[in-house]
Amino acid sequence: MAIGSFSPRARGEGARSADEGLGRPVRKRLLLLSFLCLLLCGSCHREQPQYNVLLITLDTLRADHVGCYGSTAGATPALDALAARGVRFENAVSAVPLTLPSHSTILSGVLPLHHGVRNNGVGTFPADRPTLATLLSDKGYRTAAFVGAFVLDHRFGLNRGFALYDDEIPRDPTVGDHLEAERRGDLVADRALAWLGQSDVRPFFAWVHLYDPHAPYVAPEPFRSRYASSPYDGEIAFVDQQVQRLLAALDQSGQRERTIVVITGDHGEALGEHGELTHGLLLYEPTLRVPLIVSAPGLIDAHVVKAPVSLTDIAPTIMGLLHLPQPANVDGRNLAASLRDKSEPPVVDVYSETEYPTVFGWSALSALRRGNDKFIASPASELYDLARDPKETRNLYSVERRVMSALSGSLTTLNATAVTKPASAVDAETIAKLASLGYVGGLPAKRSGPLPDPKVMVPLFRTFEEATWAMTAKRYDEAATMLADLLKRDVENPVFRTSLAKVERLRGRPERSIALFREAIAVAPDDAQAWYNLAAAFQEAGDFRRAREAVVEALRRDSANADAHNVLGIIQSAEGQPLKALEEFQQAAALDPRNARIYNNIGNAARALGRNDEAETAFQKAIALAPGYADPLNGLGALDVDRNQFVEAIANFDRALQLSPGYLEAHLNRAVALQLKGDMPAAIAEYRTFIARSASEPAFAARRQAAQSMLAKMQAGR
Repeated sequence: MAIGSFSPRARGEGARSADEGLGRPVRKRLLLLSFLCLLLCGSCHREQPQYNVLLITLDTLRADHVGCYGSTAGATPALDALAARGVRFENAVSAVPLTLPSHSTILSGVLPLHHGVRNNGVGTFPADRPTLATLLSDKGYRTAAFVGAFVLDHRFGLNRGFALYDDEIPRDPTVGDHLEAERRGDLVADRALAWLGQSDVRPFFAWVHLYDPHAPYVAPEPFRSRYASSPYDGEIAFVDQQVQRLLAALDQSGQRERTIVVITGDHGEALGEHGELTHGLLLYEPTLRVPLIVSAPGLIDAHVVKAPVSLTDIAPTIMGLLHLPQPANVDGRNLAASLRDKSEPPVVDVYSETEYPTVFGWSALSALRRGNDKFIASPASELYDLARDPKETRNLYSVERRVMSALSGSLTTLNATAVTKPASAVDAETIAKLASLGYVGGLPAKRSGPLPDPKVMVPLFRTFEEATWAMTAKRYDEAATMLADLLKRDVENPVFRTSLAKVERLRGRPERSIALFREAIAVAPDDAQAWYNLAAAFQEAGDFRRAREAVVEALRRDSANADAHNVLGIIQSAEGQPLKALEEFQQAAALDPRNARIYNNIGNAARALGRNDEAETAFQKAIALAPGYADPLNGLGALDVDRNQFVEAIANFDRALQLSPGYLEAHLNRAVALQLKGDMPAAIAEYRTFIARSASEPAFAARRQAAQSMLAKMQAGR
């Protein structure tokens, strides 16, 4: 027997140890050496580089449109290749078919009913709940997130633990309520690749969110043409290309073999099944079943997991694969052990919900899946056997009473554990950005009588989505017709009424818009957003007295509404109170520091007070935030005129007009600057341009008359 090993027999049985004849000093030295070797080996194991973690979430991606899940569209070669070398979960289930609540669950392992984020744009993720970012940051990981849509903006609380949270989505200040709220996946990937390429010896945790498969489906070329008959697949092919770029970067840097890669959808897309065009309203499989792929070279081998799992399992499983302590009080499971030995995890109940219908005044839904049995609780509950009926067409609620009763009881017990969070107001910018993404933002609506079943109301929801897309495309008459009909069919629906009011304002019908906003306040007098909408409508109509009354009511209910402070500042400017206006604009900027329109207003108010340096700083800030915004360039030009710097003024007015050729105020200001510079022929030509182009604009009547008078004097003096 070799020195250092031991006989399996005990000494009392007459056996001799292999080192018995060597003497005690030698034996002690050998034992000490053996112990030191064990320590050394253990130390070597601990000093091995830790695994990186790359989490990629693909918004609105249903499983059956991915090749390894059965799609024949050929849109996902990168995902398919990763699944071939990793673990593919056949039945991964989203906890909620909405972006913010689902990502809150993915990052924390906690169900929406326990973390409290149950709708887009409402509330924040609780500060006392750990997430993958906070846990891994505490373990020395460098952390960064790159998100593709406003719905995951840092204000909603998921930025905790990330040293870099890149949610900078460019805004277009000229588009009014319809604010840009997403950025293309290639731009998100560019930012992520730059960060991944930094030299740093620490392990990393990177989360990359790609929003593109979300409606409307408008993929860039060549994917738009290649998938012209299936635009949704075109968007998927585009994000798959971005996934490939990220994975290729890991290969090129040599980090692929030391990186746990997790790719999942946050929820799916209905694509018309069960009457739903997109997602959020119902809880059928097209919006709940998502791809989930885990690759961890050297830790787990390729295989397929068939048992249903929840997206709550992602965070605990990543921590398990890293051999790090599990977060406390999570709903998800650590599946690392079953992944290592390629065994099926135990079958457990999988929960899903949607509170989104409550914003329309309809009933919330919740669901519980146990194996192949799926129960959906609603005003008319449903039970499906997904093995025999994967399309959920045969409701077994009245047939399988025992199964229904068991699942219903378990779901009732689980729902009773939901946390209660105080309702918080939703600011105007959030409402506008969610609208541009196709979502409705707001708190649950009150309604008399029983709440309607969402599956009964789904035809109305489908028409509402079409009206929203028409409004986004500036087809206002079409949108107004659809919304007016919807309001007749569901007269207590606050979303339909408010949406119609906004369209009427955009159609140039302020009286009708104001009447509808007043109706909304009559139904919900404590709704700060309804008061803000009324104030903005009055302000645009030039009724500053009533606008002031309404905006004060809005701010009394929600003092953190940056847009309301901005509207109040505009009213005070019109009333000749620039100092008070400046104070309101500054409050608005403190609440929303990336809003170029607010900084432009600060510049105008500061200039009115003679604070030219302060005005210039504000205008430059607005330009930095929105390089394509003409208004602050016009403001800089006006400052140059004040300073008798006419050449610089004309250059700034020219820049403004390049961005916005129909900008009447810049034309007038340019004429004044040319006149003061002494270039009379050019000034006369510019005055004529302004007069001609403003002829049909009542708001410019006084200035047009002044320009005509000045032009007459100049021509008389020639």
